Amino acid sequence: TMISYRMEPGPIHIVRLNTGEDLLEAITEYATSSGISTAWLSYLGAVSRASLRYYDQDERVYRDFEIDQHLEVLSGVGNVSLLDGTPFVHTHAAFADDAGHAFGGHLNTGTTVWALEIHMQELLGDPLTRLPDDCTSLSLWGGTL
Repeated sequence: TMISYRMEPGPIHIVRLNTGEDLLEAITEYATSSGISTAWLSYLGAVSRASLRYYDQDERVYRDFEIDQHLEVLSGVGNVSLLDGTPFVHTHAAFADDAGHAFGGHLNTGTTVWALEIHMQELLGDPLTRLPDDCTSLSLWGGTL
């Protein structure tokens, strides 16, 4: 059985990050300082370096990799929920190099903003909480059924 929640739309936050900021840390700091416990977000812009992760489903570990060059952010999407009582940002992004080759993955700390604009929609209701999920070994909304 799937896990589902009914949420109501809340305020929309439009945020521009500064050149040199860490993308994941800046989104997390904004959500924390703004008291946002549950939200959906999207973003676009450019980074001077990307740090990404890939979750190995067989070994159940993240594999980190970096792209140390200037990239366009084709699309970034993610959410905010609570993990251990604090806002946790889960986001994936697709990037392109100067030849249009695309790269993507789970965003990691170490991605450096060059120019970035975010649309964050708060979701109102009981905050979504991440709990351990035995099937995937990840922290997911509602944990194991």
